Amino acid sequence: MQKSPTAYFFSMKKLLHIALFLLIGLSLQAANYTCQTNAGELRIHIKEGSSTITHLTITGQLDGRDFSFINDSLSHLVEINLKGCTITAFESRDAYLGNQTKFEANAIPANTFFGFSELSAIQLPKNTRKIGDYAFAGCENLQTIDWGSSLQEVGSFSFCDCAKLNAPLPNTLTKIGEYAFKECLAYTTLDFSQSTLREIGSHAFLNCTGISSITFPITLQSLGAKTFAGCSSLTALSLPLSLDTIGEGCFAYCTKLAEVSMKRTLLTSLPPYLFDHCSSLTSLHAPLALTEIGEGAFYYCTALTSCVLPKSLKRIGDYAFAGCSWLVKLSFLPEGLQYIGRWPFYGMRMLFSAQIPSTVQEIGDHAFDSCTRLYTIMAYPTEPPLLGEAVFENVPQSECFLGVPDDSRSLYLNAPQWKEFNICNISGKDEIETDPQLLAYFEHATLIVKADEPLTNIALFTIDGRMIYRQQGETTETAIETQAYPGKIFILSVQLKSGEYRHLKLGRTN
Repeated sequence: MQKSPTAYFFSMKKLLHIALFLLIGLSLQAANYTCQTNAGELRIHIKEGSSTITHLTITGQLDGRDFSFINDSLSHLVEINLKGCTITAFESRDAYLGNQTKFEANAIPANTFFGFSELSAIQLPKNTRKIGDYAFAGCENLQTIDWGSSLQEVGSFSFCDCAKLNAPLPNTLTKIGEYAFKECLAYTTLDFSQSTLREIGSHAFLNCTGISSITFPITLQSLGAKTFAGCSSLTALSLPLSLDTIGEGCFAYCTKLAEVSMKRTLLTSLPPYLFDHCSSLTSLHAPLALTEIGEGAFYYCTALTSCVLPKSLKRIGDYAFAGCSWLVKLSFLPEGLQYIGRWPFYGMRMLFSAQIPSTVQEIGDHAFDSCTRLYTIMAYPTEPPLLGEAVFENVPQSECFLGVPDDSRSLYLNAPQWKEFNICNISGKDEIETDPQLLAYFEHATLIVKADEPLTNIALFTIDGRMIYRQQGETTETAIETQAYPGKIFILSVQLKSGEYRHLKLGRTN
C-alpha cells in the first residue's frame, strides 16, 4: 500500500530526529572520552571522532607512539587527565614527534602539546620525572597543572608563551631549562623555598611581567643569562649563600627592583649587565668575596645612591656604573682596587666628589666623562694612575679640586690630564675659600650659612667626599651641627633659586 503524503512526511521527520539524536549522542560521546590502554595502542581505542574530543581521561600505559597520536589527532583538547597512567620507555627505527626515535620512561615527550591553543588544564602521571622541550609551548589558554609527585626537570621552552599559566611549581624540581616559562604573564609569585632546585636556565622567566616576588631555595647553585630579565613587577631579591654562578643580564630591566640582598653569596664576580636599567635600585651590598664587577653591571641604575663593595675587589669593568645619575659621592671604592675600566662613571651628573683608593693603577677611557658637577677628587695613589683617553671629558677640571698625597703633588702637576686640575695637598688645611655671595662661618662646631638669594639645596661633605648633611626647600639661612665629625675641613655645596651652584671649602678652627 502506498503511504499518504502526510504519513510519508511524519515518517521522514521521525527518521530525521533519530539521525539527529544519534549524531548528538556520538558528538557528546566524542567530546568527553575515557579509555584504558596499553602502550602504543591509544589510536586503536580512539578510532573516530578524535577531532571533537575536548575532555580526555586515560588510564593504563603510554609511550612515545601514543603521545605522537595525541599530537597529530587531538589538538582540540581542553582538559586531559593522565593521572592514572604510567609512561614507559620506547625506542624505534621510525621517527615520531619531530624525528624522535627514543623516548624516556616517566617523561612527557618533547613537542607533545605544542600549540594546543584550547588546552586549559592537565593532570600529569603521578610518576612524571621530566617534561620535554617545547612540550606545552604556545598553549595560550593553559591555566592549571597537576604536576604529579615526582617531577624533577622542566625542559627548555616547555611552557614558553603560556600567558595564563599560574600553577605553583612543585618542590621536587631540581632543574628548569632555558626559556621554560618565558612570558608566562599570569605568574605573580615564585616560592622555591622548600624545593631542591639547583639550576634555572637562561631566559627561563624572561618578561614574566606579573612576578612581584621570588623566594629562592638554599640549594640553588646557578642562574642563567637573562633568567628574570624584564620581570618589571619584581620589587626585592635575596640571593642564597649557595649561588655560585649567575649569567649576564640576569635581572636586567627589572624596573621596580628596589632591594637586593647578595652579601653572603659565593659569587666572585658580577656578570655583565646584571642589573641593567634597574631604575628603582637604590642601594646594594656586594658579595664579600667579590673580585670583579663586569661590564655594565649597574648600567643606568638611575636611582642608585649607595653601594658597599668589599676589600677583595680588584677590577671595575667598562660602563659598570654608567648612567647612575643620582650618585652624589663616589666614596665606596675600596682599598685594594687596582683597575677601573672605560666609561664606568659616565653621566653621573649629580656627582660632587670622588675618592680614588691608593691601590688604583689604571683608569680607562672616558671614566668620568660628563660628570659635569664634579667638584673635588681625593686621589690617594702616591704615583698618578695611568689614564686612558679623555678620562675627564666634560669635567670642569680647572674648577675641580684634586687632593693628592703631600709628597706626590709635583708628580700630579706634571702628569697628563691630572695636571689640569686645581691640585692641592690632602692635608692642605690652609686652603680655605670664600664666596662674596655667601656668608658661611663656624660658631664653635656649628656651621652658619646665610645668603641674600634663597637657597633651594644645601649639602655638606667631609673632605673625603662623605655627605653628612642635606637640606632641600627654600631658605636664606641655616645652621649645621658638625661636632660628631672629627675632621676640620668641609665642602659646602649650595644651589641658588636661580639654579646656579656654589661650592666652598671651609675650615673649622676647633
